[in-house]
Amino acid sequence: MFDTFRDENSIKAIATSLPKRLLKNFDKKEFYSPEEVKTIFSEVFTSNANIQYAYATFCSPKDFTELGQRMEFSSSYSELRLKVADKCFDGWPRFNFESLLNLSNDSSMSDLVSEVTDLGLDMLGGS
Repeated sequence: MFDTFRDENSIKAIATSLPKRLLKNFDKKEFYSPEEVKTIFSEVFTSNANIQYAYATFCSPKDFTELGQRMEFSSSYSELRLKVADKCFDGWPRFNFESLLNLSNDSSMSDLVSEVTDLGLDMLGGS
């Protein structure tokens, strides 16, 4: 029974199932509120298993920390995001909503890494 929940609510399933729905229901944002993430998560999945990955993936660090204190998450924001990076981006840790949206559209890994690398260069003042 738990295997079913684990498969349905896998990190990859969360990262690929939620972006389009978040975009459709709440427009494009850098981060979504915990309430927005929970609403979409509940529409997609039948249990709350692994919801902490959704919060770490789509919420701001500040929102996640506040929520994590109330819900007593066992892992930190960065620990959860590293696991998402490992499962979805071959360990590339600097993913963002755009990367997740491209992942949900079945973009190739090289496209995703190039996009994130370009964003990193832009932020660092490179070209």
